[in-house]
Amino acid sequence: MSMAALAHAGIAVSGLHPHIGAEITGVDLRQPLDETSFEVIREAWNRHSVLVLRDQRIDDEQQVEFARRFGTLEETTFTVAADNPYIYKLSNVDDEGNVLPIGSRKRLFLDVNARWHTDSSFRPIPAMGSILSGREVPGKEHGDTAFASMRVGYETLPEEKKRALEGLVAVHDYGYSLSLFDDGLIPQNEIDSVPPVRHPLVRTHPPTGLRSLFVSGHIERIEGMPVEEGRALVAELIEWCTRPEYVYRHRWSRYDLVMWDNRCALHRATVIPTTEPRLMHRATIAGEGPVA
Repeated sequence: MSMAALAHAGIAVSGLHPHIGAEITGVDLRQPLDETSFEVIREAWNRHSVLVLRDQRIDDEQQVEFARRFGTLEETTFTVAADNPYIYKLSNVDDEGNVLPIGSRKRLFLDVNARWHTDSSFRPIPAMGSILSGREVPGKEHGDTAFASMRVGYETLPEEKKRALEGLVAVHDYGYSLSLFDDGLIPQNEIDSVPPVRHPLVRTHPPTGLRSLFVSGHIERIEGMPVEEGRALVAELIEWCTRPEYVYRHRWSRYDLVMWDNRCALHRATVIPTTEPRLMHRATIAGEGPVA
């Protein structure tokens, strides 16, 4: 998009990190978003993979309306959900508003998010993107979210390594992810609703045509490899993508809206606060089809 279009839209796009992430200013998502403004945001998202829009005091309906501009939304089926079927509520408090104690079952669910992963990679059609709204943010236990680019990870691999990864297929299994923490965390019928799926270890990012790794903490094994060898390879690739100098760490303020591209970005929660409430509402944009 041209600079003239950016000026017309009244939006500024500022990089947050050399490898991933940008901040968008000049947008209030409580107001109708014209097509030019939306295209500026979409192009910035395709380029930077992670966008931050601060002070967006939106409700669930406004969040869903914005997310739907990017495509079909995933409907929340798990028990940890908000009233809106397209909003996934991530919170460290119980139904009475008390911060969950360490070791509680619901807190263990949050701990799954502390591993590097991509949202819904365990579905036949993985998520395109996630849009997270910071409704309550701790003042001391910051609960940062970290992001890393799998496109940059792939680009910086040695050519020999790239050739070795071509054609490899990973099995993503949400039940496996949960089993690392607590086998009884989620009702079995919900686990059965997302059986293991196969996705290539290297994929193409549709909007840009750029190659990217597609790794996640939800990967249980790699087809054709001994289980432990495959898991070691996945861990190696995640570690490669998340070298400290390649990670953007977002320090949350209340009403931040952060959106990321699950097709080429890894993320993780760095801290699950133990004394202060943290409430995030997420809308998830479904993918456009099976990974090629």
